[in-house]
Formats: sequence, C-alpha cells, structure tokens
Amino acid sequence: MVTEEIRMIAEQYDIDLSKIQGSGPNGEVTLEDLEKYIKEHFFPKVKEERRVFGIRKVIAERLSKSYREAVHVTLNMETEMDNLIEMRKKLTEKLNTKPSYTVLMLKCIAKALRDFIEINATMEEGRIVIYENININVAVDSPIGLITPVIRDVDKKSLEELLQDYADIVERAKKGALKEKDFVGGTFTITNLGMLGVDSFTPIINPPQIGILGLNRIVQRPIVKNGEIKIANTMMLSLTFDHRAIDGAPAARFLGRVKYYMENPEKVFESE
Repeated sequence: MVTEEIRMIAEQYDIDLSKIQGSGPNGEVTLEDLEKYIKEHFFPKVKEERRVFGIRKVIAERLSKSYREAVHVTLNMETEMDNLIEMRKKLTEKLNTKPSYTVLMLKCIAKALRDFIEINATMEEGRIVIYENININVAVDSPIGLITPVIRDVDKKSLEELLQDYADIVERAKKGALKEKDFVGGTFTITNLGMLGVDSFTPIINPPQIGILGLNRIVQRPIVKNGEIKIANTMMLSLTFDHRAIDGAPAARFLGRVKYYMENPEKVFESE
C-alpha cells in the first residue's frame, strides 16, 4: 500500500510509481525507493569529490572570515590608459625589456597609497593600524589556486627592482616554492583579472587588511573629451574597502588618485 506521503512526493516530480521497482512487502514502493529514484533522475551525477586541505583550506577560511567580519563596499572608476601605454613603450626601449602592466600599475598604486596612507592599514579586534611601509600583496594564479604573496616597500623600489621581485614571486608561485615569509607583512592587496578579459568585479578583502584593488582588462572605448568623441584605451578600477575602517569619500579620493597617476605616469616614472 503506497502511503499518502509517497504519493504526494511522486506528484511533485511527475513520477509514475508503477515504473519504480519497489523493495517493500509485495514489491511496494518505499520512501527510500522513491528518494533513490529522484536522486538518480533529477540530481546531477557526481564526477569527483575533492577534499579541501592545505593552502586551499587556509584560503577558504580567510575568505569566509573576510565576508563574516568586514563590511565590504566596492567602488568602480574608469581610467584612461593611453598615456601609461605610451610610457610602457618608452620604458621598454630604455630597459630593453617590456615591463608588465601589473608592475607599472603597482608603482602608481604605491604612490597613491603614500598620498592616502590611511588605507594602507589593517583592522583587528576593533583596532585600526596604519603602516609606514607599503607592502603590497599581489594575487597570483598557482597550481594550488589563487595566492597572494607580498612585495615589500613598493614605493621605495626602482622599476627594475620591482620587475625582478614580481618575476621572482610569479616563478616561485608556479613552482610551489613560496615560503611563509612571502605571505606575511602585507598592508594592501591588488588582484588583476584583466588578462582573463574581465571588465569589472568585486574583489574580496584580504583580512586583516582594509582594502583591495581589482585591475581589469584594457579595452578601447569611445569617450567624450573637450566636447569631442574619440577612441581611448580604458580600464575599470574596482576598489573594495572595509567600511568599518574607512568611509566612502576618502576611499573614492584614493581611487581617484590612482586614476590620476595612471593617466599621468610621468608623475610616477620621471626618475626611472
């Protein structure tokens, strides 16, 4: 005898109970039989299961902590990149190597952080700590997932030194050769998804820091300048900040300063 509960569940899935081979007395369909049928026919089949452990587990725990505790707010601001592109060409000729956009933008961001040092900070246990050293974590894709090793004193280093440091952490990240020292002491984080064709996203704060800047793809767009339409290379900057530690206005001013330095790179690279 099929129970009313089984009949009601079967109706929700449009299941003809006569097509299910029952395991109960006299071949009756049991609740377990029905659940098994539903699982086989209506739920996705599992291809594989992976345990979360090691650094991946640490990353998951930190991201969860970030969303539980920080009050995330994201600001987006478009910046023109034509001048930085031209500066890259000049620096390529001077250094005999093509500097990555990530490193060039690192210098601009570090200079903006020096101007707005209050965002170069961490927040723990109700205490905001603002740092003198500008140590920027750079999100790097690795065999174990996205990790954020740190480059120290970015504002004090020459472009050549930064190029060496960046190449070193990327190479060691891909080889799985980073050490604990490569992850401690960061004061701000950047993450670049531009090479993956992303126009805009919401970066997740790297706790206990209070800010992270997302860099997106450079794309040609029509813009209006001095009353005329022209084609320009542009990029969206995506800043996420912890609203517990800093308000929207100073965060927006910091983002505007990053934009200023990217659009006026001679202010950053005049001595290079």
